[in-house]
Amino acid sequence: MKRNVAKNTLSFSCSKSMKFIRTPRKIWKHINDEMSSMGVKFTLDACASDDNHLLPKYYTKEQDCLQQDWDGEVVYCHPMFDMHIGKFVQKAFESPCLTLMLLPASTHTRYFHRYIYKNINCEIEFLEKPKRGFNFGHEDGTFEEIKAGRVGYIKPLMIVIFDNRKGIKHDRVEQKVEDIIKHLNL
Repeated sequence: MKRNVAKNTLSFSCSKSMKFIRTPRKIWKHINDEMSSMGVKFTLDACASDDNHLLPKYYTKEQDCLQQDWDGEVVYCHPMFDMHIGKFVQKAFESPCLTLMLLPASTHTRYFHRYIYKNINCEIEFLEKPKRGFNFGHEDGTFEEIKAGRVGYIKPLMIVIFDNRKGIKHDRVEQKVEDIIKHLNL
């Protein structure tokens, strides 16, 4: 029996009202605190609007961050959860910069296996879903509390960090090599 599946059907698709979502405040605070503890400050919000940008330097949809130079930047990238996520992940993978991404935890996707999984310059943190879901902001930068009897975005999320900076010593890479040598008894 043949199944008809729309070309744009994705496991993490969302309603039109969720198409232009802004990073939940709690997640942004967590990200900033973690990066600050490492002595790192964001320089670019790659997927923003004039109303909801989180940093002074940002790219809007019209400026198309995929066509811009990210070299040397510390990038925060929270793309729309649509079929184009893989292009943003590829850009982060190929750019000589530090990029932190907020993404759906879609470990079955091509982009996850090609660019994230087993990448020694990449770290992944899976986020536990809050009891009533993640509370994303609106395109205009405003937030509303999740009302009683309602839930926010309930699908799993992950934070992915690509560290492709030139000339930066990567302790986790050296540790990985040490682990491999130890495992091989060399």
